[in-house]
This record gives sequence, C-alpha cells and structure tokens, in this order.
Amino acid sequence: MKKNLLLTLALLLPVVIAGCLASGTLVVVFDIPKFTSLPLSVVYQPINLTENSDYEDHKDKLKSIDEITLAGFIVNSGSSDAISEIWISDELYTDTASVRENATLVFMSRSIPADDTLFLHWSDGRANMRNLGVLEDQIKNGGQFNVYGIADGSFNLEYDLSVIISITAGL
Repeated sequence: MKKNLLLTLALLLPVVIAGCLASGTLVVVFDIPKFTSLPLSVVYQPINLTENSDYEDHKDKLKSIDEITLAGFIVNSGSSDAISEIWISDELYTDTASVRENATLVFMSRSIPADDTLFLHWSDGRANMRNLGVLEDQIKNGGQFNVYGIADGSFNLEYDLSVIISITAGL
C-alpha cells in the first residue's frame, strides 16, 4: 500500500505545484483494501472515509468536491478479457443481478486482456468515472458505503486501488 500511496502522490504533484493546497483545497487519498471478484460470488469492500484523518478533519467544513478519481491496479487473472465495473451502495448484495439493479455504477474500465493488469493513472481513472453526483453525495453525507467490483463472463479480477478526492474546505 505504501507503494500505491507514493505512486498516487507522485501523480498528484502537478496539482500541488499549481497551488491548490494554498487556496483551501486538499487532496484526500483513501486506499481501498485489496479485494478479488470471482464469477460465482459478489465480494464487496466497505468504505469508511472517516478513517482518513484529512477527510475526518475537514468533513464539517466541506465546501465542494472538485475531483474524484481512482488510481492503482486491476489484475485480470481470468481466462478471458474483462471489463471491470465498480458499483457503490449503502446496502449489501450477494449476487451480480442485485448489484446491477440496485447499486450505482461509478466506474467502468476499458477491456482488460486475460492474464494482464490495467494500471490506472489518476487521469485514466477520472476518464472512466460515472455517476459522480451519487458518489459526491456519499462523500458529503458521512463517507460510508460499500464498493462492489464485478464483470461479465469468466473473470477473476483483483483490485488494488486508491480513491483520490480533491476537496475545497472552509478555513
């Protein structure tokens, strides 16, 4: 995880250089614990942004959410190409159909070849984000929700991701 944090911080260096931190904007990096999605089971990862001290210290002074993205790795160790979908919900689901019917899609990757790894730079993650308004609401309203990673077909996807959130907070 330290490697991902260092990588994420290196990718965000242009934002810092631009001076956004001096203007009341800060970057919150939340490492999602690694998880694996398999074809026959739906695995979720609970997210609690209050475990991040930057978020916890500024959540009551939050003025706006300026950017949200994902950075890290999605490994496809399955036997066929896969497109990863990341969904969020307050509820717990046990099957793919329930996730797709009730949760909100927030990310869809490009095709990940079998036995290959998709590396997401912050700009790649941002380009593939969906339904940002719903994700922003989750962040503004306590920062606790569940993340699901799913795909169609024969897949075995391992997620090693960080959520990067740029917020403007009152001083």
